[in-house]
Amino acid sequence: MKTFALTLLFAYSFASAAQEQDAEIRTLTLEECIQIALNKNLTIKGAENSLLAARSNRTQAKFNFLPNLNANLNYSTNDGSGINNAGEVVTNASDQSRPRVSSNFVLFNAFANHHLLSRRRHEYESFRYQLENQKIVTQATVVRNYLNVLVDEENVRISDQRLQFLEEQLDRERKRESVGVGNLETVYNFQSQVATERLTNVNLKNQYQSDLLTLLQSLQLNDGTDVRIVPLETSDLANLLEYEEYPIVLKEIMQNSFSLKSANESQVAAQSQLKQARSARYPTLSLFAQHSRNYSSAADPSFNDQIENNRTDFIQGTLAIPIFNQYQAQNGIDNSRVGLLNAQLQNDQATLDVTNAAQRDYLDLVAAQTSYRTAAENFEALDQTFEFIKKRFEAGNTDFYSYLESLNNKNRGEAQLINAKYTIVLRTRILDLYRGN
Repeated sequence: MKTFALTLLFAYSFASAAQEQDAEIRTLTLEECIQIALNKNLTIKGAENSLLAARSNRTQAKFNFLPNLNANLNYSTNDGSGINNAGEVVTNASDQSRPRVSSNFVLFNAFANHHLLSRRRHEYESFRYQLENQKIVTQATVVRNYLNVLVDEENVRISDQRLQFLEEQLDRERKRESVGVGNLETVYNFQSQVATERLTNVNLKNQYQSDLLTLLQSLQLNDGTDVRIVPLETSDLANLLEYEEYPIVLKEIMQNSFSLKSANESQVAAQSQLKQARSARYPTLSLFAQHSRNYSSAADPSFNDQIENNRTDFIQGTLAIPIFNQYQAQNGIDNSRVGLLNAQLQNDQATLDVTNAAQRDYLDLVAAQTSYRTAAENFEALDQTFEFIKKRFEAGNTDFYSYLESLNNKNRGEAQLINAKYTIVLRTRILDLYRGN
């Protein structure tokens, strides 16, 4: 009974540990990976912060059209002795106060405020498009990393099956050789292939772990949890084998590219900045107004009477004409002109980058479609050929190398078929992202 109880306890402990280990495995779909990346990506968070700063700059530019308003309240006391003009020592003790309110309003500054507001508005739009573009880039990165892991998983699965098959064949040939109906050459050949496949299997699993780590790092999942990704649904693959022509796809990508929109807004903002810098060459007209009250303890009336009666209203108009400002205005113009040239170059570079990326992704999709059609047509024939040669080899009617070549062709064809299948699904997803679908 004691032994039986210990056995039950051990079994229960083992089952509990297995359940805990299974509970640590986290399965993630592609959509879940994308959502995690969008929530955690630091570049996206930085773009959101830049957008907040751009919104604040735009708001401040709007308030530049309003006059400023300042209030001042001072109070001073003086208690001491001194010599007056007659040479007499006098004692002076007094309190003074002068509260005042002032305002300054720029009536004309060569539309500098208008150009600044235009600049800030376009900068805000540029940052907004940068944020949206970063979200697209993040999603595309996750999709590519997800594709690599899926392909690695399939390659490992095929290698596992191949290794198991070769080991079974090796065991079969050993038994045949032990009873005198086989030969050592075949055994040694299978041993060599098993060893080679084991090395290949290890390398494929290492590649899988590396690509999985890359995916998890893009999601910032570094808590040590064992993660498994969910294979994609490919039931609608037939609909993805036909895709729009490249000119149509490229046109939609160019029209919907947040990267291009951001570059265009930055270029317009640079144009407004140049106009703003040129405004420094022209005169400015401003109006200043001030209302103040005075109080002094040296006077007879009370504080309230003095504050009520001692009042001053002051209005001043100023026309400032720039004549020489240590080359500051021209330097600002030159720097703004260079900024505009750089913005134009960045716009051209963005156009080139978007075009190149569209060409690359579209070519990858077309290549995957072509590979899939060819692989789908060949794989069934390769599988039938392998089964036929396998039976002949087991019957002793064909040599080992023909058998191995047939197996390699079958495995290679299966890997190409699976790779093309996932590539079609995910490349279509990436192109649809950039097209705005």
